[in-house]
This record gives sequence, structure tokens and C-alpha cells, in this order.
Amino acid sequence: MTDPLHQINVAYIAKEDRLLLRVSTRAGDEYRVWLTRRLTRLLLDVLRRQMEKHGGAPRLAASGETRRMFKEGAMNRSYESDHGGSFPLGEQGILAARIQASAADADRLSLQLLPEGEQGVTLTLDKTLLYLFFNVLTQGIEQAQWNLSSAEDQSGQLH
Repeated sequence: MTDPLHQINVAYIAKEDRLLLRVSTRAGDEYRVWLTRRLTRLLLDVLRRQMEKHGGAPRLAASGETRRMFKEGAMNRSYESDHGGSFPLGEQGILAARIQASAADADRLSLQLLPEGEQGVTLTLDKTLLYLFFNVLTQGIEQAQWNLSSAEDQSGQLH
């Protein structure tokens, strides 16, 4: 995915007992990725480790950019599902089976969510987007009642 991110949404789909990650770009493309409980636990670990490299969740939450995005309603806007764009991974999306994470540069994480042997999606997350993605994922986990988050994970949340 080379186009800048527009929105990220995570919703629990009870019928599938999975989380559905939807990522839209400013060009209108939507990437859909299904996350199992096992893969979500791994993803949380990756995000936590990356946040620790930047001082932890409380420090990222207190940054000016994060506070600005919260004030602008980053966590309060409904996901715009009628975007008229395409679905590069198909309308049904993919079932993520692997995670690859590497530093895009000193301040950004390149996060790949990949199915078995097929094309996946690559998210490039700066410190603020990393923190916001962690929060959106945590909300989905709470909705699923998977109990993957501990009390210390919640200490960095602003909402």
C-alpha cells in the first residue's frame, strides 16, 4: 500500500469469531484483513515492543501530534465504508497468518499482515499512528472479550 492512510477500523465479527481490520487510503482503496485471536495476540506484542522503543504508551499518548489527532476526533469518527474505491485484496479480504515488522526508518514501523503465500498489506506507522492503531486494536479486542489486554496496557489510553 503506497497511498497514505485515511482510516483504520477494527470490528469484532461474532459469526466468524475474528476481528476484521479495515484500512482505507486517501485514494479510496480499502484493504480488509481478518485477524484470529492467536494472530491478534502476536500483533499486540509487536505493537507494544515498538511503542516501548519510543518511550511507551504514556509518552506516545502525551505527544503533541497524538493529542492533536484526538482533539480532531480521530477516535470518534465513524468508519466511512461507502468510499467508492477498490478492494486490492478482494471484497472479502484476507486471513492474516503472518506478521512481518521492520523499521521503515528511525521513527516509523513497516508492518506487514500476510496470508499464507499470498499478497497482504503493508502499513507504515509513525509514532502517532502506531499509538492510535494500538488503541483501535485494543477496542476490538475488548469488543471480542478475548482478554488479551492487561491492566498495564490500558494505562496509556486516553479514552
